[in-house]
Amino acid sequence: MKYPFIALWLIIIGVSLSAAAPAATGIFHPFAHDCATTDNVPAGKPAVYLISSSSQYDESIIDEIETVFSRQGYAVDSRYLDQHPTPLGYVNTDDIRAATLIKALTDDNVKYLWFVRGGSGALNLYPYLYRSRNKIAASSPKVLIGFSDVTVLHHFINNVIKWPSVHGILASYNREMYDVRKEEQVSMYSSISQIFRTVANGMTYTGIEPLNLPAFAGGQGIVNGGNLTLMQSLFSTRYEKSYADKVLLMEDTGVTYKQLDRTLHQLEYMKTFRPKAVIFGQFYPIVADKKERDLYRYVLQDFARRVDFPVYYYPEFGHGKTNQPFILGQRMTIQCNKHYRYCSLTQPPINAASSA
Repeated sequence: MKYPFIALWLIIIGVSLSAAAPAATGIFHPFAHDCATTDNVPAGKPAVYLISSSSQYDESIIDEIETVFSRQGYAVDSRYLDQHPTPLGYVNTDDIRAATLIKALTDDNVKYLWFVRGGSGALNLYPYLYRSRNKIAASSPKVLIGFSDVTVLHHFINNVIKWPSVHGILASYNREMYDVRKEEQVSMYSSISQIFRTVANGMTYTGIEPLNLPAFAGGQGIVNGGNLTLMQSLFSTRYEKSYADKVLLMEDTGVTYKQLDRTLHQLEYMKTFRPKAVIFGQFYPIVADKKERDLYRYVLQDFARRVDFPVYYYPEFGHGKTNQPFILGQRMTIQCNKHYRYCSLTQPPINAASSA
């Protein structure tokens, strides 16, 4: 080498810069370790509060959930996770689960309340919540996020407290968690970031299939619903609400097509069931072949032929690999065109003036 001293000097300077760069603000270093922690959460982003009010969950996943959310720029607060499983497999007794949920719902520091999992048992909490409705309503609005057994909690929040909420992925089942664990396929194609985009910007979905003639007219209504089994559990109870102005989402899992057919006949026979529209999501098992999927679609199509309100099919939400978010308690507009096979639906952001 012609200039050995200069080369040695450059090597020394390069090593010094390499060692300093990761700690220096604004200096790019390609080999610095990108470690996601709550320390680097951008200012202005509210924390995500985890909660679980139904079946017991695997406690080992909480650290992974915190890591996944921190990579999205959100701190995670787990103070409302209180698990001492009961003989029925709920996270805790009814009164303790209710007290924990009410405490979270009345905490003015909470903006996002994200459920770790569903399962069963949330219906038991409704009387406790209803007795505390005035206290909850006086608190700052929260965005509840989840689906499945969370449906009854959405129902309370949307129809009694009048807050919008998000029917969407659970904190433990989503694309980011699947990338980490490679286990549960539910919601494996649906991302945490999509929830925040939906809250901030609203959403538009295409590919909504009209199943009967009234559906081609489109329409508007306030979105409610979720898991059909949980919706059915509120029928003819003192907590059931009017369906007159509602666009109802319906999905389910673990229900055979014959059981689904029976439930839909029950809906047809109900005197009070007159919604603005029904949008069916996924009912078939996640591993179903085409023949099985077609059987479920046949049941839905047959129901649509028998009723005179709009019925649509959009198997992109529910217990499948894709679980598109919807804003419950928020207005939806459905638009169709006679020249096209499919319709579209739109919802404004969660803080828009049109929310219920």
